[in-house]
Amino acid sequence: MTTQTIKTILSRRSIRSYKPDRLDPASLDLIVEAGTYAPSAMNQQPWHFTVIQNRSLLDRLEASCKSVFLESDVEALRDVAAREDFSVFYKAPALVIVTGDANALAPQYDCTLAMQNMLLAAASLDIGSCWMHSVMMFYATEKGKALFNELGIVFPDSHKPYAAAVFGYSASPVPEPEPRKSGCVTLMS
Repeated sequence: MTTQTIKTILSRRSIRSYKPDRLDPASLDLIVEAGTYAPSAMNQQPWHFTVIQNRSLLDRLEASCKSVFLESDVEALRDVAAREDFSVFYKAPALVIVTGDANALAPQYDCTLAMQNMLLAAASLDIGSCWMHSVMMFYATEKGKALFNELGIVFPDSHKPYAAAVFGYSASPVPEPEPRKSGCVTLMS
């Protein structure tokens, strides 16, 4: 017997094409609330959620993230960013950044768990999402930190981004799952 939760987990896919429509505020609130219910080390809940829906802010941040790809030592990132049609955020109408208190016990894991809750909550509401590692890559640079401040994207003291994703309504059918890798489970009974 498969529960609805399991069905959502098995059917969630990264969406890379979005309609420009803003998310329903109640749905977005529910997605973020799901993030706050993630487990965290010693229940510290060290996270903070920054939700960006301002299109010009998203466009400026996206252009700067793209520049990090173009300047990367990783050839695959440079190649993808050089494509004329490449959009780092896939034109999604919302970006959520989860920052965590760097002094917490396990902020990277706590924030990642919170984001996973949000990705699954979005899928359960028929809202697409895609993990955005480019945000953390960009913020890790001096140029990135400066631009975040210039744009007014300020995080709480001692916080840094550990997870980010875009959210929106898919502009194309949800893709079929890629085959799962085999041999990744060792059962010791």
